Amino acid sequence: MKKQFYIYYMFWALLLIQIMLTIMTSLSQGVILPLAIFPGMSLFFLFCLRYLLGYNLKQSPSEPLFVLRRSGLGTSLNPQNPLGYKLSLLVVMGVLVLLFCLTLLAFLGK
Repeated sequence: MKKQFYIYYMFWALLLIQIMLTIMTSLSQGVILPLAIFPGMSLFFLFCLRYLLGYNLKQSPSEPLFVLRRSGLGTSLNPQNPLGYKLSLLVVMGVLVLLFCLTLLAFLGK
């Protein structure tokens, strides 16, 4: 469990770097929209990552991979299934890395 939270703190450090890069980009180019969008989305996904890393229900392979959503229509990944848990973590961490790369490209592309 402790190793998982090191990953969480690493993504917080990436968020701080992302905020600094976004501010530097906004000041040099005069663009304010990325200042609100990229770090805000990263903060949302950081809270999703915190929820997933703190998830401690019993996992069993007999649980279905997809379950019906509690609210709304459709299905979602089931974190009680070990594969569903790993896929959820992979998606959330992938989005965080993608948002950081987009901010870095916006900074370098001036």
